[in-house]
Amino acid sequence: MPYCVRGGTALAEGRGEVLTTLPALPDCHVVLCKPAFSVPTPELFARLDGCRIRRRPDTAGLLAALAAGDLAGVARRMYNVFEDVLPERRGAEVQRIKNALVQQGALGASMSGTGSTVFGLFDREEAARRAYELLQESYRDTFLARSLEKMV
Repeated sequence: MPYCVRGGTALAEGRGEVLTTLPALPDCHVVLCKPAFSVPTPELFARLDGCRIRRRPDTAGLLAALAAGDLAGVARRMYNVFEDVLPERRGAEVQRIKNALVQQGALGASMSGTGSTVFGLFDREEAARRAYELLQESYRDTFLARSLEKMV
């Protein structure tokens, strides 16, 4: 929760209470899509504890890309291990949303936190708008936003 109150770009560690300020995300457009389901955070952590993690995020690479202002590099390195432990039907829906975002031109897409919101990063507004319009046909809670280099 501290991350939501603080604002800006930050690395959250621990249980989200340890925050390190990071360089701002490069200027980009973001499409957020929330499917009509939620997964309780404790349930996903329990599922994660009971499985072998196949892949881990490239946090160092993502941080280096962020420091270099490399949006494509950031997007390529986005990965969320919680996607691997979603119940099958829910995981398939998250994957469909990610695929739709990428097919419309997102540089990368990922589920946020323990979900279920999925986001895609775009370097072109037209592509982001197309993805937004496409997903809004099936998902009421779909939003088009833009990153801010500086906090207002």
